Amino acid sequence: MSSGEELGLSRVLVDERHEELLRQWRRYRGEMERASVPSKLETVGPIDVEDQGDSRATVTAHIRAIWWNGPTSLSGTAHPWRFETRRDAGGWRVWAADLPPWCGGHVRADACR
Repeated sequence: MSSGEELGLSRVLVDERHEELLRQWRRYRGEMERASVPSKLETVGPIDVEDQGDSRATVTAHIRAIWWNGPTSLSGTAHPWRFETRRDAGGWRVWAADLPPWCGGHVRADACR
Protein backbone atom coordinates (compact mmCIF):
# COMPACT_ATOMS: atom_id res chain seq x y z
CA MET A 1 0.00 0.00 0.00
CA SER A 2 2.88 2.41 0.59
CA SER A 3 4.14 1.93 -2.97
CA GLY A 4 1.17 3.77 -4.44
CA GLU A 5 0.46 0.87 -6.81
CA GLU A 6 -3.29 0.30 -7.10
CA LEU A 7 -3.51 -2.94 -9.07
CA GLY A 8 -2.96 -5.23 -6.06
CA LEU A 9 -5.23 -3.06 -3.93
CA SER A 10 -8.00 -3.20 -6.53
CA ARG A 11 -8.10 -6.98 -6.38
CA VAL A 12 -9.14 -7.04 -2.71
CA LEU A 13 -11.97 -4.50 -2.88
CA VAL A 14 -15.61 -5.55 -3.19
CA ASP A 15 -17.07 -4.76 -6.59
CA GLU A 16 -20.02 -2.80 -5.20
CA ARG A 17 -17.75 -0.28 -3.45
CA HIS A 18 -14.64 -0.55 -5.61
CA GLU A 19 -14.53 3.04 -6.92
CA GLU A 20 -15.48 4.56 -3.56
CA LEU A 21 -12.72 2.64 -1.75
CA LEU A 22 -10.16 3.54 -4.43
CA ARG A 23 -11.07 7.23 -4.04
CA GLN A 24 -10.67 6.88 -0.27
CA TRP A 25 -7.21 5.35 -0.74
CA ARG A 26 -6.19 8.05 -3.24
CA ARG A 27 -7.18 10.75 -0.74
CA TYR A 28 -5.22 8.96 1.99
CA ARG A 29 -2.23 8.57 -0.33
CA GLY A 30 -2.48 12.30 -1.06
CA GLU A 31 -2.20 12.97 2.67
CA MET A 32 0.91 10.78 2.76
CA GLU A 33 2.42 12.78 -0.11
CA ARG A 34 1.72 16.09 1.67
CA ALA A 35 4.10 14.95 4.39
CA SER A 36 6.73 12.44 3.36
CA VAL A 37 5.74 9.11 1.85
CA PRO A 38 7.24 6.36 4.02
CA SER A 39 9.59 3.79 2.58
CA LYS A 40 7.18 1.14 3.78
CA LEU A 41 4.18 0.45 5.98
CA GLU A 42 4.67 -2.36 8.48
CA THR A 43 2.25 -4.46 10.51
CA VAL A 44 3.19 -4.54 14.20
CA GLY A 45 2.02 -7.48 16.27
CA PRO A 46 -0.73 -9.93 15.37
CA ILE A 47 -3.59 -9.12 13.04
CA ASP A 48 -6.92 -9.41 14.84
CA VAL A 49 -9.80 -11.02 12.93
CA GLU A 50 -13.24 -10.84 14.51
CA ASP A 51 -15.91 -12.99 12.89
CA GLN A 52 -19.14 -11.02 12.50
CA GLY A 53 -21.13 -13.94 11.07
CA ASP A 54 -22.94 -13.95 7.71
CA SER A 55 -19.62 -14.12 5.81
CA ARG A 56 -18.35 -10.88 7.38
CA ALA A 57 -15.33 -10.15 9.52
CA THR A 58 -13.58 -7.13 11.00
CA VAL A 59 -9.82 -7.14 10.55
CA THR A 60 -7.60 -4.87 12.64
CA ALA A 61 -3.89 -4.44 12.00
CA HIS A 62 -1.60 -2.04 13.85
CA ILE A 63 0.37 -0.25 11.15
CA ARG A 64 3.42 1.95 11.45
CA ALA A 65 5.38 3.85 8.86
CA ILE A 66 9.10 3.42 8.34
CA TRP A 67 11.35 5.89 6.52
CA TRP A 68 14.84 4.99 5.32
CA ASN A 69 17.48 7.57 4.53
CA GLY A 70 20.65 5.68 3.72
CA PRO A 71 21.84 3.91 6.86
CA THR A 72 19.35 5.81 9.03
CA SER A 73 15.77 4.68 9.60
CA LEU A 74 12.89 6.25 11.46
CA SER A 75 9.91 4.21 12.68
CA GLY A 76 6.60 5.84 13.51
CA THR A 77 4.09 4.82 16.15
CA ALA A 78 1.70 2.01 15.21
CA HIS A 79 -1.97 2.95 14.78
CA PRO A 80 -4.95 0.59 14.24
CA TRP A 81 -6.23 0.23 10.68
CA ARG A 82 -9.65 -1.48 10.63
CA PHE A 83 -11.23 -3.17 7.65
CA GLU A 84 -14.71 -4.59 7.32
CA THR A 85 -14.47 -7.57 5.01
CA ARG A 86 -17.04 -9.71 3.26
CA ARG A 87 -16.73 -13.09 1.65
CA ASP A 88 -17.81 -13.55 -1.94
CA ALA A 89 -17.13 -16.12 -4.68
CA GLY A 90 -13.59 -14.76 -5.08
CA GLY A 91 -12.69 -14.91 -1.38
CA TRP A 92 -12.52 -12.24 1.32
CA ARG A 93 -12.72 -8.63 0.12
CA VAL A 94 -12.63 -5.20 1.78
CA TRP A 95 -16.06 -3.59 2.19
CA ALA A 96 -14.98 -0.59 4.32
CA ALA A 97 -11.77 0.87 5.71
CA ASP A 98 -11.41 2.92 8.89
CA LEU A 99 -7.93 4.44 8.84
CA PRO A 100 -6.43 6.87 11.35
CA PRO A 101 -5.54 10.30 9.99
CA TRP A 102 -2.16 10.44 8.32
CA CYS A 103 -1.55 14.12 9.11
CA GLY A 104 -1.91 14.48 12.87
CA GLY A 105 -1.94 10.69 13.35
CA HIS A 106 0.97 8.88 11.76
CA VAL A 107 2.90 12.13 11.31
CA ARG A 108 2.71 15.50 13.08
CA ALA A 109 0.05 17.75 11.58
CA ASP A 110 2.65 20.47 10.95
CA ALA A 111 4.71 17.99 8.86
CA CYS A 112 2.02 18.07 6.15
CA ARG A 113 2.55 20.78 3.57
